[in-house]
Amino acid sequence: MTDFTWNNLKFWNDHESFRPYLDCGQLDIAIFDAVHDETIRLHHSNVVIGRSTLKNPICVIANYLFDTLCHDIFQIEAGQLKEGLISVGSRNLFETDALDPEIIKRFDNHFTYRVINENYYAESEPEDSCHLRRILRWYRDFFGDASDEASILLPIGALRALRRLTSFSCGRALVLSGDKGNNNHEQFRGLNDPHVAVHGSFSVMVNYHAIGLYCTSRSGFVLHDPQEEASLKVSVLVFTNQEDAVLATFQPSTMGHQSSPFYDLGRVQIHNWVGSDVERLSAARSLAFPNLCRAFSDSITSFGPNDFFVVQKSMKDDTERPTLKAIVALLKLSNWDPDVFYKFRDPILQQVSACTIKLRNDLCRNLPQLWRQHFMLDKNKDVAFEVGRLYYGLRMYQKAIRFYQTSIECSGEHHVTFHNMGLCYYSLSQYQLAFHHFGKALLLKNDYTKARAWQDKLHREKPYQFEDLK
Repeated sequence: MTDFTWNNLKFWNDHESFRPYLDCGQLDIAIFDAVHDETIRLHHSNVVIGRSTLKNPICVIANYLFDTLCHDIFQIEAGQLKEGLISVGSRNLFETDALDPEIIKRFDNHFTYRVINENYYAESEPEDSCHLRRILRWYRDFFGDASDEASILLPIGALRALRRLTSFSCGRALVLSGDKGNNNHEQFRGLNDPHVAVHGSFSVMVNYHAIGLYCTSRSGFVLHDPQEEASLKVSVLVFTNQEDAVLATFQPSTMGHQSSPFYDLGRVQIHNWVGSDVERLSAARSLAFPNLCRAFSDSITSFGPNDFFVVQKSMKDDTERPTLKAIVALLKLSNWDPDVFYKFRDPILQQVSACTIKLRNDLCRNLPQLWRQHFMLDKNKDVAFEVGRLYYGLRMYQKAIRFYQTSIECSGEHHVTFHNMGLCYYSLSQYQLAFHHFGKALLLKNDYTKARAWQDKLHREKPYQFEDLK
């Protein structure tokens, strides 16, 4: 696992969930600047990964990475290719501190454009200049009619990162990337300045279409999710470093009948770098990886992460009180994701005490899996506490106590946690422990009326046991 700041690495290194994997050598961490670094030095093993050091292909997961890397701006207008230049200032006439991080919220961006040719990257990116020239030429030719106009962000930072990462394994890699962006070139029509989103840092939309062109130019192929109405785009890139030898196995005779949509894929050649021929070339190469294509179709195209997000958000925001059955179905769809459980904790707890035995059993059977998958990032999101509350609602008091204890260990002492433990001990007829935990709650919050009321109740019900503790 890599990041470019030590603070994040230290968090991973100190996290108890990662400790078993770090200790046995299955996991390592490293500082890596995806745009500039040529090597990765693993923190624990001290192994250096560099050009051609890996025998097997590398697998890269880039989750919301590419949108924050550097991008180049281009426009096609009247058949001419233009580069975009940005001037950044503040909306305030005067800034007292030019290094104030809050200035990012007051950015005032101005764009200018000037004509260039397709050899734009010849000097700055010599290793990839031929691929980048193909990409710029593709856009210029596709939008080159006098009546056509287009605005294009080229994710040069992402392409540099892919060049460096694939160099570690002799040009062979599988990359799974999810980010905000577009993979349909038709959405680039029109002359528009790029939107820059500000959120502590800043980011732009990722041009996955251009990344796919780059991968295809490097003898690879790309699988895009064709869904356009999606805030999260997911793509798979496969770099084979095999030129077009893979196509030799796909002659027209092996493609089925001439009416088959795959019949002509074997005829595609690399020199057809225009229009839809590039997509056909990528599709032809993908036929050599049927299991990957099926997995992508099943897990992304048919119903992917963005679809799940839409369903989850609709259930939470558009339904006043989703039924427990529906929530359990959503939890199953999420593979019992602790974050989904946390979001729906209140309607779960409101209904669990009156649910059917069958539904109760479904919850109890899968709660251990839910907890095993929990990775604590935010101490204020106390999943252990909520699981304890659920077990209490299910009248499984010993298990509830264990999770309340875990809550204290992970998120610290809280008066409500001790109070809830007192309720569990009371239900187990362990009155001394119940009184003790109500007392702990009052030590943390002296005016906590619920704990005080329960201590008074114990005094009334068991006067001889607690007479000295009045």
